Amino acid sequence: MLPDTAHAKRKSPLEGKPVVVRKLELRKLRFGITPFVGMSLSQTFVHKGYVGGKLHFDFTDWIGIQAKFAYGVINRDAKLLKALNDEAGGLPRGIDPNTDLNPEAAPKRALADFNSPAPLLHDFQSGLTRNNWLASFDVVFKPFSGKLGLFSGIFTEYDMYLFAGLGLANFGRHYPNQKSTSELLGLNTSNPNDPGSYCLQGQETNRECYLHPVKADTGLKVGPSFGGGVNIFLAEFASLNLDVHDIMTYNNAAGLNATTTDVPPKVDKQDANWNHNVMFSLGVTFYFPPKAKRSQLKIGGKPVTAK
Repeated sequence: MLPDTAHAKRKSPLEGKPVVVRKLELRKLRFGITPFVGMSLSQTFVHKGYVGGKLHFDFTDWIGIQAKFAYGVINRDAKLLKALNDEAGGLPRGIDPNTDLNPEAAPKRALADFNSPAPLLHDFQSGLTRNNWLASFDVVFKPFSGKLGLFSGIFTEYDMYLFAGLGLANFGRHYPNQKSTSELLGLNTSNPNDPGSYCLQGQETNRECYLHPVKADTGLKVGPSFGGGVNIFLAEFASLNLDVHDIMTYNNAAGLNATTTDVPPKVDKQDANWNHNVMFSLGVTFYFPPKAKRSQLKIGGKPVTAK
């Protein structure tokens, strides 16, 4: 029942060849420009809306570098800030001074609020900061890529990426025209350890200046940058980009004293903490050169042209 001669095992023409033949190299040695719109996801007091752009260059299909900038164009008070500003149940407002006689006078704490440990509303507002813009320089790693099917009839390519690098964030005062008690009264707050001049108003120490010092933590902050996203290719030269980006900064968002061991209370670096400035963005990436290369399979030193 067995054949008289043994047949040699046939060698597959794909043996030793790459898994993907004529792969479309959508990223390798190409620049990408991505205009985007974004929104903050983690701000405690002020939500932000951003517009910005990203420039990246891919050395290979799986690694590259990027530079990113986002400028805040929309400011929206968070639920917590609305509650603090609420006249019915927010921070104590104090008794309004007679500004007709003294325009630089400061509100005074009402007798009913003397047991409240919270600052007066105008002091809180004078120290509150918000993010103005974000920027970063990152190394991008793209470990996953493939094809995506939509509605069982539309097929496209995608990649998922992670990135990390150096981030920059700029902060400014949320209420730029609001002044603290010490600013309104022109009190000396340069040396908290000098009881002879610190927060002295006439012959007495001003309670609000002494117990609730304010120093808005504005300016440029530097911290780690990291995140990830996905590109869904619309064509060889364009893709839809969804991105989540976090830049951590060491800052004091409220500009108030947060330590209980300071006597008298003071605002310094110990009152700051690490904050996450998370942004979700949606954009469209345009690639240059616009036409992508395809990898070639060579047999016998000659490229195979069939798909």
